[in-house]
Amino acid sequence: MSSTDNEVDLGVLVGHDGSPAADRALDWAAQDAVARRVPLYVVTAVPVGGLGHRHRVELRERAHALVDAACARVRARFAEADVEGSVREGDAAESLLEASGRADTMVIGSRGHGGFAGLLLGSVSLRVCAHSSCPVVVVHADAAEDASGVVVGIAGPEDGPAAEFAASRARRLGGLRAVHSWALPVTGLAPSLMLPSMFDVDEIAAERGRMLETVLGPIRLGDPELPVDTVVMNGTAGRDLVCASIGNALVVVATHPRHGPLPMRLGPTTHAVLHHARCPVAVVPVH
Repeated sequence: MSSTDNEVDLGVLVGHDGSPAADRALDWAAQDAVARRVPLYVVTAVPVGGLGHRHRVELRERAHALVDAACARVRARFAEADVEGSVREGDAAESLLEASGRADTMVIGSRGHGGFAGLLLGSVSLRVCAHSSCPVVVVHADAAEDASGVVVGIAGPEDGPAAEFAASRARRLGGLRAVHSWALPVTGLAPSLMLPSMFDVDEIAAERGRMLETVLGPIRLGDPELPVDTVVMNGTAGRDLVCASIGNALVVVATHPRHGPLPMRLGPTTHAVLHHARCPVAVVPVH
């Protein structure tokens, strides 16, 4: 199937600009689509605003060639892949967000062409993660190919959709670990010495463990063969998930709607994991 400008149907959508991170994102997306037997849609965006007709035509031709090459790469690796390409005109992040409306998962590279070399995550990736209505997987150019296992951060019982997404990928990637981090309230007066005596730390840990089991109950019931374990720790969620990402194939975090005059689109835990995780990161919107 040649590249088209058609709307996408339900499946995996991957943004591609020819960068090393985009190539790794393409491979990850193809493996996910083939494993779940859903279509793969390769999308690239052409910023044609302010350009003359000849330059617009040249950019479109190069974009179609790029998408066609990406689709050929997928077909060469996966003969059974159902893959289609699409070229859109306009801002990269907006184009991906518009195209994602009928996709169940979007996959993007951590940084595309034209970014600053010192940045761990590009502006397009951040905007897409902040505004997407479907889960977004961010893949770094140097992500290990032979890692196994999926880690999901669970803050509370409302994070069930993130756990379900993690479980669906853990069936392919080798088991699921759910991590919950909690911290004692902090005061300015020697908190490490005073606060533990004011709280039953063991009971707090047990209560958080019960919460995790409630979230994971449907997953265990639906797939008894899937290896699932839990970790409850007294610490900082972002740091704990970054540490847990080492040696794993995917780390999953949930994002929640935020309110206020200047609401942050992504919370500090999500930012920490996106910037510092040692494996691909899935950001799952929870409403």
